[in-house]
Amino acid sequence: MVLLISEIKDIAKRLTAAGDRKQYNSIIKLINELVIPENVTQLEEDETEKNLRFLVMSLFHIFRKLFSRGDLTLPSSKKSTLEKEQFVNWCRKVYEAFKTKLLAIISDIPFETSLGLDSLDVYLQLAELESTHFASEKGAPFFPNKTFRKLIIALWSSNMGEIEDVKSSGASENLIIVEFTEKYYTKFADIQYYFQSEFNQLLEDPAYQDLLLKNVGKWLALVNHDKHCSSVDADLEIFVPNPPQAIENESKFKSNFEKNWLSLLNGQLSLQQYKSILLILHKRIIPHFHTPTKLMDFLTDSYNLQSSNKNAGVVPILALNGLFELMKRFNLEYPNFYMKLYQIINPDLMHVKYRARFFRLMDVFLSSTHLSAHLVASFIKKLARLTLESPPSAIVTVIPFIYNLIRKHPNCMIMLHNPAFISNPFQTPDQVANLKTLKENYVDPFDVHESDPELTHALDSSLWELASLMEHYHPNVATLAKIFAQPFKKLSYNMEDFLDWNYDSLLNAESSRKLKTLPTLEFEAFTNVFDNEDGDGEASSQGNVYLPGVAW
Repeated sequence: MVLLISEIKDIAKRLTAAGDRKQYNSIIKLINELVIPENVTQLEEDETEKNLRFLVMSLFHIFRKLFSRGDLTLPSSKKSTLEKEQFVNWCRKVYEAFKTKLLAIISDIPFETSLGLDSLDVYLQLAELESTHFASEKGAPFFPNKTFRKLIIALWSSNMGEIEDVKSSGASENLIIVEFTEKYYTKFADIQYYFQSEFNQLLEDPAYQDLLLKNVGKWLALVNHDKHCSSVDADLEIFVPNPPQAIENESKFKSNFEKNWLSLLNGQLSLQQYKSILLILHKRIIPHFHTPTKLMDFLTDSYNLQSSNKNAGVVPILALNGLFELMKRFNLEYPNFYMKLYQIINPDLMHVKYRARFFRLMDVFLSSTHLSAHLVASFIKKLARLTLESPPSAIVTVIPFIYNLIRKHPNCMIMLHNPAFISNPFQTPDQVANLKTLKENYVDPFDVHESDPELTHALDSSLWELASLMEHYHPNVATLAKIFAQPFKKLSYNMEDFLDWNYDSLLNAESSRKLKTLPTLEFEAFTNVFDNEDGDGEASSQGNVYLPGVAW
């Protein structure tokens, strides 16, 4: 950059103060100065950045002045002259050159800089001016959608501070995208409407389709919020002074939003993006779809990943929310739903952070009294079996969950209290002998490898796993498990009190517990741990040794 701030200021002052068209050639000189030096890795706190930012703002003020003078507005046919038309066309070419420079800054700078944010703000302020001065007639509704489309392409081409895979959600942390989302997209209804409309048209253009589909992280950063213009409680403003009435067409917005989502769901998704989409799908995607049932294939494929992809992890668990929403609101019929749900229950489930989410949904799915006792018993038995290799934080969730299931489905009580295995004082000697033989030869009939919950023979089994939990090393688990050795007087447990427990909360609860009486402690003091701790290499019998006879 050659010009100094003082020189830029002087040129801008002459252009905005006087109406002399001869000065307008200086605009081209200023635009040509708007170039990022090559091989530069940063501009922050740099003199070049200050000059470029000042240049961008100066050019904006110049073109705003040109708008107010009418130099960028084509005259009506009655007042039009050839000279006037040529002048306006020349001014527009210069104006388009400035916009192209701004878009180049937005799309090409690979590092974070305030210049990019300034360029974004200036570009959108110019779009606001266009909506007033480029309308077919004064006061006519207009939105500069072509200008806006070019901005979308630049945003999706931007690599400013781009580290998509670092963020756990899979969303882009691109500074330009974040700024556009927070400052414009989530605040203005017309911006949202025309973004979805133009984005949809770009997806149909082979020249830009690949660019858009490869940058799902930017889309996630843009739409992962609750302020869509189709939301009932969204309090959005209008960006341009007089937008077309089309922005009030909620059905059209939902249609475009839906088409864009469906196209991106068929694109290249990372595992983190896959998870993020499933996490927000039931609250932030389905309500804004024109036809939510179009998500059936995506959700059922996600739910089926458990059997075909060992690396799918928690994807089937996360798909449950969306599936449940479609089943509840749109009568989606999913074949073998409970078989798939049963297959999700495995040792890994007890360690994932979405465990509470899964148990909330499973509580809903198993609450129906129309379910067979064999099916419910299979879920109870499999959960009980998992407690033998689960952390205490997961066990304290499973125990009250099983209790509630048995209360809702009394036929499963036989798994806790089977009269065939209980002796009574009126039995004959032969009956006593038969009962003893039955107990000695007992083999748990539960088939843990059976995938169909109707065929596991769980109802013929017993919940001996819960008896073992009564002797668990963790006092909270042992105390909680003893509820099964008492009469079932409690109607049900509030699962919300148990779902979010973890090691940290268990330790905090134990350390902050107030004791009525202090425990009596007795200990013996030792001088050495091993026999030869004096360093002479020989066993020493002097002092009190913790491990006598052990040398180290």
